[in-house]
Amino acid sequence: MSGCCSGPLRIVVEFDYLTVDGNTCDRCGDTHEAVRAAASDARVALPASLAVIDYLECELTPGCLGYSNRVLVNGRPAEEWLGGVSVMSDCPSCSELVGESVCCREIEVGGVRTEAVGRDVVFDAIMTAAGLTGEARSAVGGAPGGLDKASAARSLREDSEEGPASAPPLCCTDALSMVTLVTGPGCG
Repeated sequence: MSGCCSGPLRIVVEFDYLTVDGNTCDRCGDTHEAVRAAASDARVALPASLAVIDYLECELTPGCLGYSNRVLVNGRPAEEWLGGVSVMSDCPSCSELVGESVCCREIEVGGVRTEAVGRDVVFDAIMTAAGLTGEARSAVGGAPGGLDKASAARSLREDSEEGPASAPPLCCTDALSMVTLVTGPGCG
């Protein structure tokens, strides 16, 4: 349980992406920029007394390509927080990196299909994970400095008891390289 009386809600944003010799595909590159911007914007929008946002980047090897270009918010794909789905499609950029024809993840949210996961999708998923929906989420998204404490406290709901969805198979766990980026308000 979290909220105003039990401390801040912890929201973990994780970005999984393919790397080969320090390079990544075009989709993952675009998603990378969007995820960092969304996490930074969410840190500004949500007071630290109400929500703490951790951001993790996980580099994947070609053997785990099915998880590449994936953004998880509290263990759940960002698009699923918004009623969307992910699909696999041919990715010329990944294919060039791994030396054979391969597919990579893309998402569909609200009937719009995109190869890269956009900043708005990630930001809205974070706000939904924080319990902000509808008008409250819209107000936070457009309000510099975030939502006032009283409004945010009324909007937060209890943490989900569900565990992480779509955990990588064991073959991928050894290949993951975790990087935790710690930034404060205004950094990032």
